[in-house]
Amino acid sequence: MSSRPSLSRRGLSRGAQQRPPWTSEQLIRDGCDSCGKCIPACPEGILIAGPAGTPVLDFSLGECTFCAVCVHACPEADTVFTDLAGGPWEAQGGRIAKVGDSCLLEAGVSCQLCTDSCDSEALRMDLSHRPVGRITMDDSACVACGACVQGCPEGAITITKPAPQAEQEAVNG
Repeated sequence: MSSRPSLSRRGLSRGAQQRPPWTSEQLIRDGCDSCGKCIPACPEGILIAGPAGTPVLDFSLGECTFCAVCVHACPEADTVFTDLAGGPWEAQGGRIAKVGDSCLLEAGVSCQLCTDSCDSEALRMDLSHRPVGRITMDDSACVACGACVQGCPEGAITITKPAPQAEQEAVNG
């Protein structure tokens, strides 16, 4: 048995259960035999054992580089994972980072650790909001790698499904 954390021992303190890229909850339920070979194969060390020993991402441990090593380590890859030519989050209906209300900026404390860790520059500091700025999100630039999740000292960032287009327009409108 691996000494890696499991969902039951560690919990996912920073967001809801998240499946690896190129798969979905349904594909995991239908095809994963819980062998766990993908978990130690992950070079970033962000896969942990979730429900019934199936793989779950824990972005508090680091970011996903979309290397697909977990896919190649899976003996059931043909039934558990989708075609790697498609987007990594396509089977899950897309994924983006979301900054919540517990962000230090909401309390007037200057912080931009999430923007510093965002290679795609999807998270940006907008200093026009006083007194310390606000994090803005470019949904189209976010790859949902989770780098910002680990860097947030307040656990204010989660990786989640994007809001439906009509809901986004109402918020931004």
